[in-house]
Amino acid sequence: MKNNIKILLYCSAFFLVFGCGADDNTEEEVVSSEVQGNITLSGSETSELGTSLTVVNIEVANASLTGTDKSVILLSENISVVDNELVYEDDQNGFVIVAADFSTGGSADIDKSISMTIVKDGEEYRHACSSPYLNFFTACGDGFAIDFEGKSVTFDGTTVINTDDDTILTMDGTITWD
Repeated sequence: MKNNIKILLYCSAFFLVFGCGADDNTEEEVVSSEVQGNITLSGSETSELGTSLTVVNIEVANASLTGTDKSVILLSENISVVDNELVYEDDQNGFVIVAADFSTGGSADIDKSISMTIVKDGEEYRHACSSPYLNFFTACGDGFAIDFEGKSVTFDGTTVINTDDDTILTMDGTITWD
């Protein structure tokens, strides 16, 4: 089961980075909203990635893109969702963060997860975490929370691991949407 979850997170990142959306002709409630917030980054990779991500676009509960309605997709200003596909104005710079909260159902093993891809000058940096820690990726930490009713995602000392070189990146900030 741990391998299946790891594969799911990798696949989510792959599909989001390359903009492959599923068109399964199912009726789903997809919410696009106004978003506000910044995420502060700390760790050794900030020399390449910078110290902050400004979230400009958001997609909430889009199971066609993430495989679950218990997710929030946070996007940079140059990436948006159109007809259940990611649209890139600039594929050399930007980010996609998929935050999921399964604590109310959806996964027997994982309560919360993050799959994140940051593209900087054409180079991809992939990060992930899962809580509770299941011997892969890293634990997201207790400060990561999604409040669907309150329309916010909180990163408070949230840790993600670079899936290529195991470098830890810490995220702080609150993202809200209308």
